[in-house]
Amino acid sequence: MAKRPQRPTGQQRPDGAPRPQGTADDAFTARILVLVGWARRNAQTVLIAGVALVVLVVGGLYLWQQRTGQYAEAAAQLEVVQQSAMMAGSAEEAVSELETYLARFSGTPYGIEARLMLAEIHLGEGNVAEAIRTLREVAPSYRGSLEVQATFLLATAHEEAEEWEEALTVFRELEDRAEFSFQRKEALRGVARASLAAGDTAAARSAYQALVEKEVDNAQLRGYFEMRLAELGDA
Repeated sequence: MAKRPQRPTGQQRPDGAPRPQGTADDAFTARILVLVGWARRNAQTVLIAGVALVVLVVGGLYLWQQRTGQYAEAAAQLEVVQQSAMMAGSAEEAVSELETYLARFSGTPYGIEARLMLAEIHLGEGNVAEAIRTLREVAPSYRGSLEVQATFLLATAHEEAEEWEEALTVFRELEDRAEFSFQRKEALRGVARASLAAGDTAAARSAYQALVEKEVDNAQLRGYFEMRLAELGDA
């Protein structure tokens, strides 16, 4: 009688090769044991790392809470200061209110709004140098709408001071880096004004020509810029 083929045992695969020993759970357990062993041998290192992590987490939460509280206070105080400045009996009182506020909250986003208001007061009083000094703390910058607004005001302050090269530098940066088309057009108008005031007729004409080409849908503005070009003649 023919002998039946022997079935593979639990220790053999059908091809006769031995089966792998252990399971995925066994391998995971082995890795855990290795990790535990390493931790025991390096207990001091593990302890120091754990303490450092706790300090970082707690410190981060504390700083976040401090900043959140400071921003909330800055927002509330800004409303009070703005109202006080508008109701102040003199520009000097308004300037004092805003400078006191900036001494506390200059590093917050609300500090930019306070600087804008302070610079506008200085410009209104003819203190152009003080306006420029105030704005230089945050401008030129293109990080957000308030920074761009401060940058435009800085360029205007340079115009007021008849610092044409400085004004041109800022206006040209605005034309290149401002986010919105209306901002870039306004910057280009500044380039035209400052170039003309500086005696650079060719640059002024180039700026007005660019404005004519940009104002395709606004016939009134396009006509104004074409008139300015005609006044300048051939540069």
